[in-house]
Amino acid sequence: MGSILHELVTMFIFIAYVFMVTTEYSLGVAALKVQCIDSEQKALQNFKEGFHSHLDRFSSWVPEEDCCKWRGVRCENETGHVITLDLHSSDSSEAMQGQLRESLLDLPYLSYLDLSLNDFLQIQIPEFIGSLSRLKYLNLSNANFRGTIPDQLGNLSHLVSLDLSGNGYSLRVNNLNWLYHLSPLKFLDLGGVDLSISVNWLDDINMLSSLIELNLSACKLHNLPQSLPLVNFTSLKILDLSFNSLNGTIPDWLFEIDQSLVFLYLRRNEFHGSIPEAFGNMTSLIVLDLSENNLEGPIPTTLGMISQKNQSKEFSSLRQLYLYHNQLNGSLQKILPKLSRISVLDVSWNSLEGVVTDAELLDFSNLQVLDFSGNNLTLNVSSSWAPSFQLERIGLNSCKLGPQFPQWLRTQKHFSAIDISMNGISDAVPDWFWNLSSKIRHVNLSSNVLTGTVPDLSSKIKLSTIDLSLNKLSGPLPLLSSSISTACLAGNLFSGPIFRLCEMLKVNNSVRYLDFSNNTLSGQIPDCWTHGKNLVILNLASNNLSGKIPESIGHLLQLNSLRFDHNGLSGKIPSSLKNCTSLIVLDLGQNRFSGEIPEWIGENLLKLMILGLSSNAFKGHIPVEVCLLESLKILDLSANYLSGGIPRCVDNFKAMAERDTVRSYIYDPYTAYIEDVILTAKGLQLRYGEVLKYVKLLDLSSNGLTGEIPQGITSLIGLLFLNLSRNNLVGAIPANIGAMHIIESLDLSRNQLSCSIPTSMTDLFSLSCLDLSHNRLSGSIPSGHQFDTFDAATYQGNHNLCGPPLAYNCSEDKSYEDPNCIDKEVGRKMEAETGHRLHIPPFYMSMGLGFIVGFWGFWGPLLLKTSWRHAYFRCLGNLIDQIYVRVIVAVARLQRKFQKQAA
Repeated sequence: MGSILHELVTMFIFIAYVFMVTTEYSLGVAALKVQCIDSEQKALQNFKEGFHSHLDRFSSWVPEEDCCKWRGVRCENETGHVITLDLHSSDSSEAMQGQLRESLLDLPYLSYLDLSLNDFLQIQIPEFIGSLSRLKYLNLSNANFRGTIPDQLGNLSHLVSLDLSGNGYSLRVNNLNWLYHLSPLKFLDLGGVDLSISVNWLDDINMLSSLIELNLSACKLHNLPQSLPLVNFTSLKILDLSFNSLNGTIPDWLFEIDQSLVFLYLRRNEFHGSIPEAFGNMTSLIVLDLSENNLEGPIPTTLGMISQKNQSKEFSSLRQLYLYHNQLNGSLQKILPKLSRISVLDVSWNSLEGVVTDAELLDFSNLQVLDFSGNNLTLNVSSSWAPSFQLERIGLNSCKLGPQFPQWLRTQKHFSAIDISMNGISDAVPDWFWNLSSKIRHVNLSSNVLTGTVPDLSSKIKLSTIDLSLNKLSGPLPLLSSSISTACLAGNLFSGPIFRLCEMLKVNNSVRYLDFSNNTLSGQIPDCWTHGKNLVILNLASNNLSGKIPESIGHLLQLNSLRFDHNGLSGKIPSSLKNCTSLIVLDLGQNRFSGEIPEWIGENLLKLMILGLSSNAFKGHIPVEVCLLESLKILDLSANYLSGGIPRCVDNFKAMAERDTVRSYIYDPYTAYIEDVILTAKGLQLRYGEVLKYVKLLDLSSNGLTGEIPQGITSLIGLLFLNLSRNNLVGAIPANIGAMHIIESLDLSRNQLSCSIPTSMTDLFSLSCLDLSHNRLSGSIPSGHQFDTFDAATYQGNHNLCGPPLAYNCSEDKSYEDPNCIDKEVGRKMEAETGHRLHIPPFYMSMGLGFIVGFWGFWGPLLLKTSWRHAYFRCLGNLIDQIYVRVIVAVARLQRKFQKQAA
């Protein structure tokens, strides 16, 4: 809504300017119209030659025709001079590619130039543009320019409008001093231009006293002065500083333009402190956007107040107020009565509290967007309340509306988005709800206790997002709209087969997210995955599905997450899954899959961050190829029939070896979908959702693994959970295990580990769960730090351990020490000592020996013995002569043979 009002005001001002330009030379209506100047027509033809795609824009540029009639060209009526060149594209698909030619300089009366939405192939804005001295309007936005904006633009002293926005940080400025000469400038849009090294940017812009609109959004600005000696741009109506990194409090100089400012956008910066009371002096303000900052305190009651009165009441001039994603607190009781003329009220995701009644919303007849989400507000209205407004967007997440389904929603007929999730509603969804609005696009009823069935929604042709998760809805899966992109029905009581999924996929290629997990769906997974190739998330976990995974699953090339865990699926992992190289999460745990773990998982699925294959019937060795998965944060192969040793290459799990990985999110910071994975940690099965991005786990427990624990496992210092229990591992616990400082749970129980517990383990300060029971460990138990908190159950079944918390004290005769381990320890020390000596591998020794023999056996004598050297080169020369003669003779014979055949 803010952008619509913004566009309307901008359009009005722009139309006025265009009217001025188009009528400037047409006051003498009766004047005789002349044709285009020949030299200027040639200049335009030359300019056209610089482009090489989408040339249909020039279809009317025929040399025989008057150039004043060409598309995009306008001439002055009396003189025939070209004054307007407008070649902007309507969208990127029609963008022309090419270069700017200096022939533009042969259009000396050009006052309007628009080349926006074309593609100039990352060239720099030419300096000669600054020589078009009569220009009043210049638009080079979204045209793929790069480099430094030339200071020569400062020569355009008649410029009224300048737009260089939308070139995606490819444009930059060293300073804005060149703006000083552009005193008539009314519109300046530098959105997306890198101004990070322009120190005095505000002082330079402050000199533009005629400025009406200023857009500096996404300009990499960091500092905003709190005050100015004198504010010159007092005519400013539109100011956009959003999407920067501006910090500090909201500056005082803003309130010196309080009488003129209509639109103010400060979204997504780093402003802190309270919202100034001085906003009450901005009597013309219509749109205020302070969202996504760090503002705190209550919303001031003076916000946007005007001095005029209507029936003894004061009202705000504001029509749109955006304060979402801050840290505001307090109630809305005092501010709401002042905002009754508002159309957009978005205060979501703050810490507001209190009760909002129907009486306080009585006069809000203009309200179109209401968003109270993410606060601690209660909407207390009567069951018969019929609000005077018709909402387009309803956001009431986390508000208290229940326990009954809100009946006042029945009066809302035109909304496109509704979110009443986490509202404590414990009721059936009424039938009328599904037929309220034909414009519905987004529905979120999640995290309530809603009951009943969901009707056929295939007729809701605009519905693109539906989230009904975490309720008690039942019945078969509903038929969904053909335009659906996100469907989350997880955590309900839906039952029956999922064949309806195929019906939806066959008519809808826009589906991206499907989550039907945690229901009671049954039957086999249908073989229809050649459709729906845009799927990013497919989650059918925790149902009663059976049978095999169909081969067609390999057609989902865009898939990021595949969850079939906690079902009754069987067979082998289909080899077609190797085609899904974009997979980040693959969880097939808690099923009945068999065979060996495929090597191609490590060779093809290189983006995996979560691999869950636990509680199946996989056998054979752990393939070493799995070590190629450097991004793995969670690897769970527990409860299978795996054998052999733990791969020595586990230290290649780089994400586990870093405490803070570069990519801490499963997808990216802006993806709404959150993985919800069940993991065994600290001896308990726990569900990880929001915090999953922080979890790093390696679980190889309950298999038949043999051999020693690889030393490289201690390099995985980012691990929080390590479980190697219930295997047949032997040898000592790695001495350097104390390097895993942040590990919280370590389970090595029920193996055949021997020797003493490494004293370095006392450095595991975060360790809260330790199980070393039922091994063959010996010697004294280390003490200090976390080890003083563990009880005897941690060590039971190790008959040669002694010391607290066990009842066996360690005696001085060392009877509890394993003599074999002492010998091994001595061997390790000797090995460590010799390791400091120079050690030359056999390969390099043989290479050196070969060089010595080869050099002194052949080249050495030739260098030292002159007679040998002469004899060698005489022999070599004779050999070359003989070869040459033989070749010549053979060629001559072939020539004679060919000549005889030809005769």
